[in-house]
Amino acid sequence: MLQQKSLTSGPVLTLREHEILEFIAQGMSTKEVAQHIDIAPRTVDRHVENVRLKLRAKNRTHMVACAVMEGLLMVDIDDRQPVAETEAP
Repeated sequence: MLQQKSLTSGPVLTLREHEILEFIAQGMSTKEVAQHIDIAPRTVDRHVENVRLKLRAKNRTHMVACAVMEGLLMVDIDDRQPVAETEAP
């Protein structure tokens, strides 16, 4: 779904920070990320905060948007789920 850009002139993230950023971009919670990569939730929070500060983002959502704008994450449009259409009564 998300890919790291090979050359970037923006902030430099560690491999762990980028890994956690990708999980957050996929909608995982701190607890889910921690369980998935077997680290403490507090450690995940610390990595998220480091990324947020490096990107000068206001919150997690803004952090992901900034990462996409900086070229740190690329969204693969093919992975998006179609919006279900509702029938009119």
